[in-house]
Amino acid sequence: GKLDLYTVCGGFDPRKTIPVLIDAGCSGPEGNSAGLTIRDHPLYTGMKQDRVKEKSSANTDVNSAYYGEDSFIKEFMSAATELFGKGCLLQFEDFNSNDAFPLLAEYRDKYLCYNDDIQGTAAVTVAAMLGGIKIQKPDVTDLISEVRKLTILFHGAGSANLGASSLLLNEGNVPRSQVFITNSRGIIWRSEDGTSGTFRNDEQKAVAQIGKPSYDSTDLVTVVKKVKPDIIVGAVGRLPGCFTKGVIEAMCKVQEDKPEGERMRPLVFALSNPKTQAEITAKDCYEFSKGKAIFGSGTRFDAMEYDGVLRDPGQVNNFFIFPGMSYGAMKCEASTIPDKFFMMAANAVANTLDEVDIKTESVVPNVSRIREVNAAVATAVVIAANEEKLAGKQLVAEADALDFDKVKAALEASMWTPSAGAPDRPSRRASADFGACESIPEREHSPEVDEKTKTCTMQ
Repeated sequence: GKLDLYTVCGGFDPRKTIPVLIDAGCSGPEGNSAGLTIRDHPLYTGMKQDRVKEKSSANTDVNSAYYGEDSFIKEFMSAATELFGKGCLLQFEDFNSNDAFPLLAEYRDKYLCYNDDIQGTAAVTVAAMLGGIKIQKPDVTDLISEVRKLTILFHGAGSANLGASSLLLNEGNVPRSQVFITNSRGIIWRSEDGTSGTFRNDEQKAVAQIGKPSYDSTDLVTVVKKVKPDIIVGAVGRLPGCFTKGVIEAMCKVQEDKPEGERMRPLVFALSNPKTQAEITAKDCYEFSKGKAIFGSGTRFDAMEYDGVLRDPGQVNNFFIFPGMSYGAMKCEASTIPDKFFMMAANAVANTLDEVDIKTESVVPNVSRIREVNAAVATAVVIAANEEKLAGKQLVAEADALDFDKVKAALEASMWTPSAGAPDRPSRRASADFGACESIPEREHSPEVDEKTKTCTMQ
């Protein structure tokens, strides 16, 4: 399914994408939060043995097979690039947070790779925030500067919220005093010397507030009243309905207490999936806030009318980011994918909102324009690569390297498009993603692999 989105949303030739499943063992029901029987199910085809675990330097449980000189991941990364070339993009997907962060840190500068659960989710979350600003200030294009003025509260400390908070702090330059994140112990904080606090790992420690809160930070209503956030982002995963009426009313009160010229509508994001785990429903959000809040969700909620206004909550999904991110990075032969690319991608998504999106208060563009959005993302990525001197190939004349329209036109001209009349071959009317379609040999006659055109998604 992920690779289908690469093609539909990003314009990749489907024959040049490969799904890869890393099998390092599987636990019994006690090893997953839902208590599901997976390993011993008759339809499970993977290795029926426990994963071998060890303690990391941060005292977290990690998979032993993923680390060390002879690690499974290192062997795969090396083999993939040896077979397909250094331009092969390797996307991490569905790794446990304890492994996801250190693996990304280990390989991000050695291979063309990124982790979609951390970086893609972070980017689309930030894109939704910027979209919420765009709805209120439609003439503004430098939305990143606007978000620096706001206070953001992240409820839940999984990879999604950790990634988004880190992106805002490190690439958006949002002051640390304006970004708060909670875990099961309340607001994550650390002492000034970093020796104590409520953080559970290095990633939580990196986004922690300095100093212990003087209030009960395990109570969300109290946290909202004390922190006074303009934006609240829920990605708890297991506390459906935790954005209560009291929480939403407190969010509205934050704005009511501001001087009139500084007020904005509160932004509320319920990003946990599936819908049964959502922190709040669209209906409750609109009703509790009396229509004041702008809402986005991880699972699609239907459009609804409130107070005579049709509202169409945007689905804050990674498919607005990763296809364009990958296409742009591969097309310009980027040497690496830094976090700046994801911030530029977020800004590109928000600036793709059209009049209908703004009118219906959708924080992300309508999915009917998904390829248009990803073309904008890919363009932003290529321009950022050009600015940072990370691009190995110029798609346009050097004088036009920062020209959005010209770079976008070059990218769109090379996107793969299916042909109804030739089911076994891509359309000859458009180039395949990284070379003319005419240069692609027939499948049955060509066991060779184009070394520059593969995308591998690891799970």
